[in-house]
Amino acid sequence: METVLLFILLGLGSGALIAGIGLGVVATYRGSGVINLSTGAIAMLGGYAFWSLTSGKIASLPHLVALPLALLFVLAVGALLEFAVYRPLRNASPLGKLIASLGVLLIAQSSMLLAFGVTQQASPSVLPTKLIHMLGSGITLDRFLLAAIVIAATAVLAAVYQWTKFGLATRAASENEVAAMLGGVSPGTISLSNSLIAAFIAGSLGILASSVTQLDPSTLPLQIIPALAAALIARFTSFGLVTVAAFGIGILDSLLQLASSEAWFPQSGGVAIPGTTDLLAFLIIIGVLFWRGARIPGRGEVLERRLPEAPRPQHLWRSALIFGGGAAVLLVVFPFDFRNALINTLIGILMALSLVVITGFVGQISIIQLALAGAAGFTISHMASNFGITFPLAALAGIAVAVAIGVVTAISAVRVRGVSLAVVTLAGAVAINSFGFQNTTWGGGGLGSPVPEMNWFGLDLGPNAGFRGIDGNQPSPVFGWVVLIFVILACVGVGYLRRGKLGQQMLAVRSNERAAAAAAINPRTVKLYAFSIAAFIAGVAGCLYAYNFGSVSSDRFDAFTALSLIAFAYAGGITLISGAVFAGLISAQAMIPYALDKWFGLNGNWFLLFGGVILIFTLLGNPTGVAGDFYRRTHKKARVKAPEVDAATRERITARTERRDLSGHQDILAIDGLSVRFGGVHALSDVSLRVKEGELLGLIGPNGAGKTTLIDAISGFVTATGTVSLGQRDLRGLAAHDRARAGLTRTWQSTELFDDLSVLENLTVAAKESGVHEDDAKQTLALVGMEWAAEAEPSQLSSGQRKLVGVARALVAKPKLLCLDEPAAGLDNAESQELGVTLRRLADQGQSMLLIEHDMGLVLGICDRVVVLEFGKVIAEGTPEQVRRDPKVIAAYLGDGMESAASGPAGDSETV
Repeated sequence: METVLLFILLGLGSGALIAGIGLGVVATYRGSGVINLSTGAIAMLGGYAFWSLTSGKIASLPHLVALPLALLFVLAVGALLEFAVYRPLRNASPLGKLIASLGVLLIAQSSMLLAFGVTQQASPSVLPTKLIHMLGSGITLDRFLLAAIVIAATAVLAAVYQWTKFGLATRAASENEVAAMLGGVSPGTISLSNSLIAAFIAGSLGILASSVTQLDPSTLPLQIIPALAAALIARFTSFGLVTVAAFGIGILDSLLQLASSEAWFPQSGGVAIPGTTDLLAFLIIIGVLFWRGARIPGRGEVLERRLPEAPRPQHLWRSALIFGGGAAVLLVVFPFDFRNALINTLIGILMALSLVVITGFVGQISIIQLALAGAAGFTISHMASNFGITFPLAALAGIAVAVAIGVVTAISAVRVRGVSLAVVTLAGAVAINSFGFQNTTWGGGGLGSPVPEMNWFGLDLGPNAGFRGIDGNQPSPVFGWVVLIFVILACVGVGYLRRGKLGQQMLAVRSNERAAAAAAINPRTVKLYAFSIAAFIAGVAGCLYAYNFGSVSSDRFDAFTALSLIAFAYAGGITLISGAVFAGLISAQAMIPYALDKWFGLNGNWFLLFGGVILIFTLLGNPTGVAGDFYRRTHKKARVKAPEVDAATRERITARTERRDLSGHQDILAIDGLSVRFGGVHALSDVSLRVKEGELLGLIGPNGAGKTTLIDAISGFVTATGTVSLGQRDLRGLAAHDRARAGLTRTWQSTELFDDLSVLENLTVAAKESGVHEDDAKQTLALVGMEWAAEAEPSQLSSGQRKLVGVARALVAKPKLLCLDEPAAGLDNAESQELGVTLRRLADQGQSMLLIEHDMGLVLGICDRVVVLEFGKVIAEGTPEQVRRDPKVIAAYLGDGMESAASGPAGDSETV
């Protein structure tokens, strides 16, 4: 028992370090909404600054002089990052800010590699190191002092943020940035202050803990993983909880170290399995996110930029043949070193294509892709070493393993996405490398695992094949041609994927998961396909990489290399095949890095630095990347303009259509006892209503009455009690996409179009689940007068035109019931009149509809019946004439002026 207590105390040191970095993460997030993955790197910079100022590397200053100078340095770094990186990205999405922090991490790590190398440095201790004897052993005093300092800092931070005006302003900006600005709070000042606080905390801990832990370019930066686990537990808001969680993780890590010395603990190569700490942090992150079932908490944003557009690739085979022919010739004429660099370039293209699919098409940041490639390579090695199985079965097994891990990642993506998924996959990549690849049982233990030559039916297809090109040296162009074939097939396949049904669904999910589900698309299934395809491509790349080098080792698949791959993919153009080609050219050991190293002596660490810098510059100034910028310059968007509506057409539009007798029609929608609660608020209370076949039912009420909540409930977007039936089918328990497939579609107040797809694609992506073809989509656009905009992008349309496209998208699948949420909002009088006549005509043709609208002239002029909600309850129901004269409705919503309003089809009545 004494031993257990001893290791619990020993865990205070590592727990304090995790807590310090976690405090910096929370402070940054509270101030600017950035999940700063470079906080551990800031701690590393502080440690190196203090060491270099005291060791003679830069100076030999006394500790009391070097300490404030090192802290000033990290404060300057914090201010520089705020003004140069995070403030220009203030209006970017949370995911964009997180990716920027990855760039900062790469810059910091590569800078220290270039300045001081990989050797661990013996940093002097600032805190007393007196040995204290307890529990039968000795513990240095600095561990206890470090823990005490962190606890004191936590108490101070908690008090400042809870009881000072600065803390109040920070909370205000965190909850609602726009409201805080209106209240006189400067988000920029708040963000800068919190960034400096975070830099000071992280830098201080880096200086104080460098003597306790290791000072090198990797250890402190990767402490961000357990710190993120602690911050997740604290919801990125509570300083006290992040410290408690961090100490808990540190103690668990220490107890794992104790357990690893026991005979029963799993071993690899005669020693305890490595990477258990990284695995623990990964499991905690997964557990917390799954337990809460949601993303990392959101934060008030002024505006969010979306990912770059993903245009439809053209001339796929022509481009592939030109590229393939040129590369095939170069593989013969290049000298051996550039031939090898060209092969590495081709493999890099495959890895970048994997990111194009998962990030460019689906918007999921997956840092685990390189680890998937490593898993495929190690599988090939073990298949040969342990079972004597070689190419092609070993390669197929490697790809299968990569896909299996990708599917597991996809299952994680079901409940987490965006920033959360980036955090999960970063932790997963580190855990796979340390726990798997550095394990001598599963990986190479850091020494590398041999991979046999690629032979097929006696034909050598590997780097040692007989044909050696013009110079007669290895690697053989034969192997290069094999790699080139896979690259061409992958590029063409990804191109057809983007142009096809699945690619459109991926972009729909990337654009708006809720709207995709309402269009009968299952986001979970789409993500599963995307992760599987991306994992397959990464697995192929990993196999080719293994055959190229003849071995695999863990250092080729570490987290920093994975981050550089993402940086290069973003710089090239994360949504484009041509972007993947550019990313391949600048990836590790590829053509451009090799040429710069050979001619100018710029080694791979310079390219890590280059990767971080180019990633940030891409996010700041050119989010589309090099290839995206070239595409934008060479493919100008055609201007779109709505046709003029002549007087005769307007006169036809305002012609009234008589309503039919629906007394003998069956109910198409039956709602009984529908109730929705948000916490203690009853948004809907025991609502019951019916919509008959071919009926146009209006749903009105004041703001906050629960109208949109009712549509959300019946379409499957909020949890509700009660029953909802569509025809004879009970919809309870069905997901939103299943309800859409059953025949219940909807529009949205804010249109929720898929901005990454053209107008026509917006309809076809929704229609294809119902077997509707492109011609039907064009006819539906014509029905709402938007056929002229078929090839336009939603961003080129006015808000009113976007509304009409939203109506067309909901109509194209020929639903049993169409729910319209304020479709006339943003339309001018003529557009509203045309919409009204169109809806009335659809109802007369048998289309059942539920209409929410504030334009009373439209509702009372075209609806068969009207239901009125107030405070989540039905207060009136009947024909437009009955509702118009109902005293409760007049008092609650319409007002006395509506009693004398005319009852034209649309626009003839007063709008409230």
